[in-house]
Amino acid sequence: MKAVIFHGKGDVRVETVPDPGIEHPTDAVVRITTSAICGSDLHPYHGRIGVGDVFPIGHEFVGVVEAVGPEVRGVRPGDRVVAPFSVSCGACWYCRNRLPSQCATTGRGVFGMGKRRGSFPGGQAEFVRVPFAGHMLEPFALGLTDEQMIFLADILPTGYFCAENGGIRPGDTVALFGCGPVGLCALMAAQLFGPAEVLAVDRVPYRLDAARALGAVPLDAGQTDAIAAIQHRTGGRGADVALEAVGHESALTLALQAARPGGTVSAVGVYAEEAYAFPIGQSFVKGVTFRMGTCPARNYIRQLMPLLAAGRLDPTRLITHRLPLAAAPEGYQIFDRKEENAIKVLLKP
Repeated sequence: MKAVIFHGKGDVRVETVPDPGIEHPTDAVVRITTSAICGSDLHPYHGRIGVGDVFPIGHEFVGVVEAVGPEVRGVRPGDRVVAPFSVSCGACWYCRNRLPSQCATTGRGVFGMGKRRGSFPGGQAEFVRVPFAGHMLEPFALGLTDEQMIFLADILPTGYFCAENGGIRPGDTVALFGCGPVGLCALMAAQLFGPAEVLAVDRVPYRLDAARALGAVPLDAGQTDAIAAIQHRTGGRGADVALEAVGHESALTLALQAARPGGTVSAVGVYAEEAYAFPIGQSFVKGVTFRMGTCPARNYIRQLMPLLAAGRLDPTRLITHRLPLAAAPEGYQIFDRKEENAIKVLLKP
């Protein structure tokens, strides 16, 4: 089969690799019909995450079940399915307590992130082996499409998790830092909770335009003092809730500065750094609640499907590119360089 193989910083290639098969009785093999390039895929691509090995990349995919092991229950060949990005067993203490992203069996495994996250081959490919398939795979709800369901693999649950962790209440002012795909999903999710307004902070004009189209007030951090603007709009208090969807020290620091005394900061940006200079004194004095972590995406797939079906959430508005799998290297360049107003790049085997 063909698969996108990560070879090192800035180097992904489409290569022929062996087809996956059933290795364990709880496995399934899925024929990929749509996959996507995620902002998290850019961490190894940029060299921020030192994976140190060559591997099939990609953790957002949907497809059709081709084969299942003898112990798989709940899905069967022919089912159209989505899998969450993090690999979990469904049986360990963490999985039983609704923390599948902390799965002890898989060591917090993630599809397509190499040895450091469990060596589970990625889904930017023609086929993928899905372990613990009875737990991992969720069949499509009737009428939903690949282009809706692909968002449930990662970024829509992550965006919802970010908004939910913020504890947004009706009438709140929400400040969003980062208008990439995850940030825009967080924006859509935040609006379900009834805020008075969402102030969207970024430096990329076309992404700010996308945030405006989704109902936010855009603040260009390259042209204005975002913290001063947020304080001005809130009578000097600051945002009730700040959402951070970048994964960079500068964005998190701004989010902590933007939150009002007694406010909440919810962070879902992926951090490669072990530590940074956290503004702990200011946060302590202000009494800020701070929540962060890897989204337990498996928990949200079934919950969010009805919102997709009803049109309450429409992340397909973020799709800007649909490319054949063979064009994946170009897709990575377009997405990385923010060319052609790229927001969400899909790959079609």
